[in-house]
Amino acid sequence: MSARTLVVTVALVLFGLVAPARAQDPNAVFSGKILLSTKRFPQSSKSADAYIASLKKQAQDVFTEDKSSGTWKIYFTGFFKGGALDDVEYVIKIYDVTTKGQQLLVSFDQYTDQRGEKSVSSNMTLDKKQVGVNKQLMMTMESKGKILASARFTIKGEGEHYTGKVDFSNDDDEDEDKPKK
Repeated sequence: MSARTLVVTVALVLFGLVAPARAQDPNAVFSGKILLSTKRFPQSSKSADAYIASLKKQAQDVFTEDKSSGTWKIYFTGFFKGGALDDVEYVIKIYDVTTKGQQLLVSFDQYTDQRGEKSVSSNMTLDKKQVGVNKQLMMTMESKGKILASARFTIKGEGEHYTGKVDFSNDDDEDEDKPKK
């Protein structure tokens, strides 16, 4: 390294233009986001950077149906934008965003242990009868009408199987045989 490069680097560090590497805050990195997975997310790690890396590695956005139960079990961790939650209650909403609009499919209340939480972790089970299959969904965490965090994801599964055969019952045929008045 030349003397000139060394002087410029030292000057930049001294004047704060180049920040030294430091641990990031997971709440700042994921602010306003919901991370989704088929497994429970870790609650801690050796360092903040290791925690962030493990969350990023585990997060996914495509989920496959459990064919035996016709459901999707999804673990989530939401990081609230705008800081801490000023209540103990928040609402989870699931919207179908497969087409241009958005249609509310499911809504349910969740509760935290105390006020002031910056993130929450939980899980949910989506039922095929409620949400359908092969859809793009959007999940939001809301409090008092304000969206705190959101995520988009895809659910994949098997739809109804149709044979293509139509069975006309004899009841319909009997009406045709009756004399017309």
